[in-house]
Amino acid sequence: MKSISRKTILIATISLSAAALAAFAYQEHASPDGMSPHAMHGGHQAQDMHAMHAVVSTLSFSELQQTASDLERARQATAKFQDVHAAEAAGYKKLGGDFPGMGTHFVLTMEAGKFDVEKPPILLYVKNSDGGYTLGGVGYFFDAPAGPDGQPVNPPFPKSLAFWHQHGSVCMLAGLENPHGLSEADCNAKGGHFFAKTPWLVHAWIWKDNPQGVFSPENPAAK
Repeated sequence: MKSISRKTILIATISLSAAALAAFAYQEHASPDGMSPHAMHGGHQAQDMHAMHAVVSTLSFSELQQTASDLERARQATAKFQDVHAAEAAGYKKLGGDFPGMGTHFVLTMEAGKFDVEKPPILLYVKNSDGGYTLGGVGYFFDAPAGPDGQPVNPPFPKSLAFWHQHGSVCMLAGLENPHGLSEADCNAKGGHFFAKTPWLVHAWIWKDNPQGVFSPENPAAK
């Protein structure tokens, strides 16, 4: 039997991510009193099922294939950064501390710029017990207005797969343990670069499997 290709595994993983996101959407529409959706009245249940179906139905097979191909390209492009010292030599700087479930962020730039899947502005590392780092994933910025759904307009990854978020009051300053701990004036006084709001950000756990989905902000396996 031929071995299963990494791209096939990626497609399967991304499909599960879409299913997880659909389940999340379903739960978000559940009754506020905590009742099971199956115990609700038929009208409400039908609306919830429609919301869940809407999430899944927005993903075509070609989009699934393209996303898997993009993430494989990202893996090939970042394989050279398995050693964190290689990332630092390339200009990536540690921003903030080690966040359980979200890894340690090594940032090249906080500017969105032109999206390039092979040049992620953020590398996500998982700290080892010996103090070293293992590459876990990448992060991408994207500059776009917010749409009616609260997500960026025309994002590079399908909305049914990737959930984008933003951070406020971030000081880009090497060695700063808490990038949210300084005011704009204090950040500038220390020689940092202050961002009142970051561009849209998404994580892609392409090096360390994430049971919550490749695009989930948090990865329980990274704790």
